[in-house]
Amino acid sequence: MPRIERAEILKAAASLGVLGHGADSAPQIMAALCDPQVLAGEVSKLIAGQPALYARVLRVANSPYHGQGRSITSVDRAIAILGFDAVRGIAAAACLDKTMPRKNQPSCIDMEAVLRHSIATGAAAQALARTFRPALAAEAFIAGLLANLGIMVQMTLDAPGVTKILAARSANDRRDVRDLEIEHAGVGHEACVAVIFEAWHLPVSLIAAVAHHHDPMTANRPDRDLAVLISLGAGIALASGSTYSLEPHTPPPDTGAMCWIGAEASHLAAIAAELPMQATEFHRALRAA
Repeated sequence: MPRIERAEILKAAASLGVLGHGADSAPQIMAALCDPQVLAGEVSKLIAGQPALYARVLRVANSPYHGQGRSITSVDRAIAILGFDAVRGIAAAACLDKTMPRKNQPSCIDMEAVLRHSIATGAAAQALARTFRPALAAEAFIAGLLANLGIMVQMTLDAPGVTKILAARSANDRRDVRDLEIEHAGVGHEACVAVIFEAWHLPVSLIAAVAHHHDPMTANRPDRDLAVLISLGAGIALASGSTYSLEPHTPPPDTGAMCWIGAEASHLAAIAAELPMQATEFHRALRAA
């Protein structure tokens, strides 16, 4: 089957609006937030140039999730309260929303279910990181939240291939979705999101994490921690009930990945038990109004 090239992925991503336009787009804001040298004033100025993102930041800052006693009306104050990590999450959620079909657009996949899985994956990956790799907690949430961003690009580029994968699932084919993509599709969702992250100029570790989240032990050793966190986070999300049509089953635990970060089955089960409530809170705080 002919493989779909990078230029075609970028064209499809642009058609969906996820590449952004100009220095004040949500992807560019995320890239700035991933820069360790960025200043709060620079971020505030970037967000002020994006009315929808500005409104979302204020909405999250004023949400019950953050428990503020008085109204937050300025983005500077919101950033001070939320912190850069949360603002990165809000920008990431804005990018994810770009791929969601509108109500009048038919889709062969329940994208709301994909969104719930994505939020649960980010929350689970972050919870794992806080225990086993604390320095990667923010990156784990961002990469986990956006790991499935490539699905809509994949559907745009290769709808027949996605349809074949869904047919395989309907026939109870329980193989990893990556194996089904190799057999039936011209491009995998991991490749699509990795190309998008490259276009956003995000750090190499984030690109590697999403490119290898179905086979994290193949990532280069410096990038493997984050890839493992995302992979295990996705499995925990599925185990907690956040499934969707392309991944309707809970895969067996990746013992190699668990060993890599020092996690045991009990750790994953504990996160899975708390995840539905946490994911619901994240969904309420991050979902577009």
